Amino acid sequence: MYFNFSIYNYTKKADYWYKLKSYHKQLSKNKHLEIETFFTNYYLLSFEFDCKLSGKDHAGIRLKINIGSLELTISFYDSRHWDYKKKCWENK
Repeated sequence: MYFNFSIYNYTKKADYWYKLKSYHKQLSKNKHLEIETFFTNYYLLSFEFDCKLSGKDHAGIRLKINIGSLELTISFYDSRHWDYKKKCWENK
């Protein structure tokens, strides 16, 4: 499932992006939690939700909220890569 609603900042002169804080924790062998905050002038308002638990690299759940150029991203993902030919996780 994927949902995105965004209002771009049409008055921006150049893209500006700056990471404020970042937190990462490995929860198990392949599962990770990541929380990040950013300042970016690209959006005035944005909401994004992505939930795909397999079938792509670093699959998982991601929630991104941007209000007035401050952005919060929360990701719970699998660190493995997806083998698109075999349709399964790659073995190392």
